[in-house]
Amino acid sequence: MIGERLSEIRKDHGDTQIRLAEQLGVSLPTVRSWEQGKSSPSHEMLVALCRRYQVSSDYLLGLSDVDPAYVQRRRLEQFTQEELTALKDYEAYLLWKRTRKAP
Repeated sequence: MIGERLSEIRKDHGDTQIRLAEQLGVSLPTVRSWEQGKSSPSHEMLVALCRRYQVSSDYLLGLSDVDPAYVQRRRLEQFTQEELTALKDYEAYLLWKRTRKAP
């Protein structure tokens, strides 16, 4: 499971296997081995991968089918900066509106 997820997440971030290997200080065959399911990253490498891609270890390990933070980031990437600003403004308005309601 980790190999499939790692490959998907790496590609979503526009990383190559070579770039990931260089960033983590491991060999290209090591990254390939992880993605092919022939081996698994060490605990330290798992932590580094989760931090690099801002994904939960539960999701990367296949213990959870959804990482809400990862899904949210992917969804937000679809918006322009102007649209993101409008979303934040609307969120602030809704929170303000909630506090203004009479009990």
